[in-house]
Amino acid sequence: MEKAGYKGDVWYGTDYKIGSGTWAWDGGTRNMQAIDQFQDEDIQELPLQRVGGIITISGNYLLAEDTGQKQIAIDFLAATEISNIRLYTDKTNAIYLTPSATGLNGGQSHCIVTNHSNVGNDKSGVGTWSCTLKVNGSLEQVGSTTAVAVETLGEVDIAATTVTMWGELIHRGGEAGDLDCYFEYGTTDSFGTDSKVDETVFSTPDKGTYDVEEIGLTTATLYYYRAVCELADTSKVYGETKTFTTA
Repeated sequence: MEKAGYKGDVWYGTDYKIGSGTWAWDGGTRNMQAIDQFQDEDIQELPLQRVGGIITISGNYLLAEDTGQKQIAIDFLAATEISNIRLYTDKTNAIYLTPSATGLNGGQSHCIVTNHSNVGNDKSGVGTWSCTLKVNGSLEQVGSTTAVAVETLGEVDIAATTVTMWGELIHRGGEAGDLDCYFEYGTTDSFGTDSKVDETVFSTPDKGTYDVEEIGLTTATLYYYRAVCELADTSKVYGETKTFTTA
């Protein structure tokens, strides 16, 4: 059974984030030419067609940001065939499951909403919500857990003009040779400065944490920073942007 990890998320199309605390997919089965629960004769007539199981989603969402929930409710009433839902296992590295473009007898797989419920809401403006979707066809993974990935871990020893930043090379992604890891930082989210002169070089097959101490910062100032991994072809992979304020 596939499940969302701590970097999981659910998106519908390009605009609708669905408030998800957890999601799970129970996997697929093979249709043995028995009419399925939707009395779908097209599915019945496809010997050994994959019928891709059940997706369950539940969690919380902001009542002021309920576009995704409303769209799911509309699609439930219309029995819409949904092909552009993304079930993230790792949102940071864009790894997710989605209906396969060739999983339904060589054509586009889809999901149909079979149940949805707004369980309740509280005074803080947070709603509780759940839904269930039936998969016709199959789901496929987009992205790779073996892609090069670097993470911005945090910062320590913040002083008036100095800081030590920490990062981690999580995956090498099959890259041979050296991977150069450092940080970008600055007083805006465009950064503007890097610590490449103090980079940490990871040779095959090494990976792990690294740190850089930066000096000459401005006192009582907000800084943005992120981890960077530079590949042999000079392309770059970035970690999450974080902030700190000097003393």
